[in-house]
This record gives sequence, C-alpha cells and structure tokens, in this order.
Amino acid sequence: IWWAPFCMILWATLQTKLGRPPTREEPYTIAEASERYILSNDQSLAEAGRDQTLVLVFMRHFGCAFTRRILNQLQNLNDDCQRHDAKLVLVHMLQDGEENKYIQSKDNVLRIADPYCELYRAFGLGKGGFWELLGPRVWLKGILALAHSFALFRTCGAGPLAGDGLQMPGAFVYRNGQILSARPAKSAGDLPDVEDLFQGQPA
Repeated sequence: IWWAPFCMILWATLQTKLGRPPTREEPYTIAEASERYILSNDQSLAEAGRDQTLVLVFMRHFGCAFTRRILNQLQNLNDDCQRHDAKLVLVHMLQDGEENKYIQSKDNVLRIADPYCELYRAFGLGKGGFWELLGPRVWLKGILALAHSFALFRTCGAGPLAGDGLQMPGAFVYRNGQILSARPAKSAGDLPDVEDLFQGQPA
C-alpha cells in the first residue's frame, strides 16, 4: 500500500531537484525565438535559416547517457546532414561557452545556448513525465546502448546533471522561419534520425 505514495513523493522530489521553472508564462513564438537566439557563429537563428536548411538537434542535459551517445557519434550525424545539404545545429541547456567542456572545438558544429529552455518551449518541447524519462522504453534503450561496445560504455555513461534533467529532446528541419519536419522525442532515449527527418511528413 505504501509504495504508491512513496513513489509519488519521490517523483515530486526529483522534479524539484532536476527541473528548472520556466522564466516566461507564455512561450516565444518560432519567429520571436528565431530572432532572439544566436548561434555560435554570431548569426541569429533567423539569419542562418535564410541561407540554408538547418537540422536543429535539441539535446537533453550533458550528463545524460543519450546526449553523450549523440556527441560520440557527432561526425556521423554531421555527415548525414551534409548529404541533405543541411547544417547541423546543437541546442543545449548550458550558458554560452560552457558546452566546450563536452563539445570539442575541432568538431566545428554550430551551437545555440538555451539555459532557460525558452527555445525548447518555442519548438514545442516540454518536460518529460515519469514514463518518458524513466520508463521501460528508456531503460531498454540505455541497456542496448551500453551493451553496444565497451568503448561506448566508457564514453557514453551517465554523468553529473548539466542542464534541466526533466527537459525532453527533439530534432527539427528548419528553414526561412518555418519548421519543415519535426521529431519531438517520445522518450528520453530517442536519438535524432536525420534520414527519418527528411523522409517524414512535414511538421
């Protein structure tokens, strides 16, 4: 009998410790956020999207095993984007420059710092619930990822929280202020699939 209230208390505690409250009651629109947020090359998202197609990968926190797997496969992800004549942009939840602890400068991948998750909200990405963050689907994907190889285990294991632990990830194709294709994650373990983004239905 006591398991149900215990789990509810535990989940409420985790939400308090891991999450960050929104700074705005109403999220920015795509247009507002695109003008406001600046890439690591000093262009606004709106400016960068006028010149080329962008693949925006909104990541979970840097301590997440799945984020580390994305970083471990960053070159492959970048190559997939280039085959579609698109530019990869990573969106993260640290202050500008702090991501350099995790993303090497040699990777030469554009980034956007979104420490308050305002850009996440503008693109429709919210907080995960218990099943999205800790459900069986997540555990299964985590086990499969770690079992992939011992090297992957060493490079992609979970680490300290670096961002909003409740924030859900997603991937989008963006151009000229418009979302052309959207793949919001259904669980924390969903990884970006560029081929699926370009072959899927429009957002």
